[in-house]
Amino acid sequence: MRIILSILFMTLLLIANKLFAGIHNVPIVIPAHTIRAVQYHPVKMYRVFRTEKDGSAAPIPFQIDEKDRYGDYILDEGPLPNTKFSNGIFDNKDEISIMGNDVGLAKIPNKWPFKKPSILYEVLFKKDHNQGAVYVGVYYRDPPPLSPRRYVSFNINRAEILTSRYRYRFDRSNYLIIRGVDIVKNRKDLIPLIDTSTLFLQADLKYFLTLSVNEENIESNLEAYKKGPVRCIARVNFNYSILKLNFDLGMYTEVSFFSNSVILPALVDNPLDGKKVLNKGSQFYYGFALVDNPRDLSIETNMPEYRESNILDFLKGKKKVEKQYWFTALSSNYMIYVEMAPSIQMQKTGSVPMFFKEDVSANQLKKRPSYANPLGESRANFAISLDLTSFTEGVHIIAIRLYVENKRNPKILEEYKTIKDWTTDSRRIRAAKYK
Repeated sequence: MRIILSILFMTLLLIANKLFAGIHNVPIVIPAHTIRAVQYHPVKMYRVFRTEKDGSAAPIPFQIDEKDRYGDYILDEGPLPNTKFSNGIFDNKDEISIMGNDVGLAKIPNKWPFKKPSILYEVLFKKDHNQGAVYVGVYYRDPPPLSPRRYVSFNINRAEILTSRYRYRFDRSNYLIIRGVDIVKNRKDLIPLIDTSTLFLQADLKYFLTLSVNEENIESNLEAYKKGPVRCIARVNFNYSILKLNFDLGMYTEVSFFSNSVILPALVDNPLDGKKVLNKGSQFYYGFALVDNPRDLSIETNMPEYRESNILDFLKGKKKVEKQYWFTALSSNYMIYVEMAPSIQMQKTGSVPMFFKEDVSANQLKKRPSYANPLGESRANFAISLDLTSFTEGVHIIAIRLYVENKRNPKILEEYKTIKDWTTDSRRIRAAKYK
């Protein structure tokens, strides 16, 4: 009996230690309407805590990002800040963000090294037999200081995002172009990951002309941005005019940078019905020049392999369409995991993303010309491509998530893949239980 009790105690201790270290390594973004109990207080009144093993409350980094009635983030810096649309209240589509490794024990704090909150809420996270919680406090007056820790920094003058996992450098004259992505090792060493990025669009208009463009032909501008301790958000517009058509193909986004990930919900305003006005061979891709040769990486994906469309495609029947596509690329120094969710319209028409890789290094790619070229001839050895002939007219929302980790760890990779299996619930804690 003692042996059984000892094993049970050790099991519980291991679970507690796991929760003490957080539930996972993935950012957690919680819309206000999914934790209704926590809503409707002024943003400045909130603080977020975790419960330590001794029962004490410890402040953790968090941020609240408001949205306007159109669903756009309220961003306070840049040429076109939209703070005038803020109501200062955490409600509706607003979001609260934390990191999964900051989640603590699902235990109401009983030790407060600082002033107790006027109101306390529990936000509980569950997956299978694992659980953890954070505690959201509301202060009517004199809230304690915020956690000084920052997970991400945005230096607009150097045009870079820096986290503990990566450095992302962009081109301020063209926000489509990545000037480089480096893996951060040992807090200071940088290992080059991506040399540059490129975009290609070929529109073969029926009875008209064939047009090929790349990122140099597309205008971009940074409208506004926000620098927070958990994520930085930037709103960027892109557009390209084909004669008298305003062709905004996937070029409006509010991209979020976290310590180990980038979330890019791209808005595609497509004025062309590909099936009616485009010939086979019309395509769009966004690609990267990986510094490593792709043949030296461990790559897995559920995307179909890239191939050019042809006039006999109709004989092959309707394509199998997934609600979510992904690929992973692993080396000894890093892991990349990318998810892409096609719009509802794309799923209906079978417009699925295709995966392309070419076994050449970034140094070899530099010898190729920089002008618009199809895959296999361009400066990309790694790309996602779309067949534009199945791309319908209208507005599409394409959600893309990129995770970057500066070590090779299959366990963390599984956390990325199963993040949607976690459930979230909230409740208000009676004052007698924490005071």
